Amino acid sequence: MKKLIALVGFLSFFLIGTAAAEESKLSYSHVAVSYFDGDILDVGADGFGLRGSIGFASSWFASLEYNAGELEGADLDLDEIAVDLGYHWGVGAKTDLVASIGYSKIDPDVNVNNLQFLSDSANGYDLNFGVRGKPVDQFEYGVFVTYYNGGDFNSDVQLSGEARYHFSAPVSVGVKYRNSDDFDYWGVDLRYDF
Repeated sequence: MKKLIALVGFLSFFLIGTAAAEESKLSYSHVAVSYFDGDILDVGADGFGLRGSIGFASSWFASLEYNAGELEGADLDLDEIAVDLGYHWGVGAKTDLVASIGYSKIDPDVNVNNLQFLSDSANGYDLNFGVRGKPVDQFEYGVFVTYYNGGDFNSDVQLSGEARYHFSAPVSVGVKYRNSDDFDYWGVDLRYDF
């Protein structure tokens, strides 16, 4: 059922976006630093992240993200790197439909009695669909559905949303929330658009 939902979502975004293509004023070229806090498998976790994205060829973008976190009450650190390639369709001057495909790799680092053990890494692929909008110059939002499958990850659907306030044209701060079967967390970030 989840695969069917992901496929219907992808086809809907593709068909609607192609039929109503219009250039929006949203930026797909930026760098950001973030902090996140929440639960992974019902265990508290927090960490930080770095993200960079570059827009090219009018409607395409590529992004690279690195997150480093640790679980509370356990000597377990997690490093994640994610690469995405995406396309956006303008459905007005203030709204975009977004679709991307990505690859993620997670490397755990276990500490026991001050000895470090590197466990096997996990990797997999994801499909992302969403809507981004900027109804006024100072406010931006995004709502996304992500479907993970393949590799070492269990199939999973993730929901996420963000609200962003722009202090000036290039500088903004955002609040994000993500939820899936395995984790539930919120985060804040500082972003610079170029």
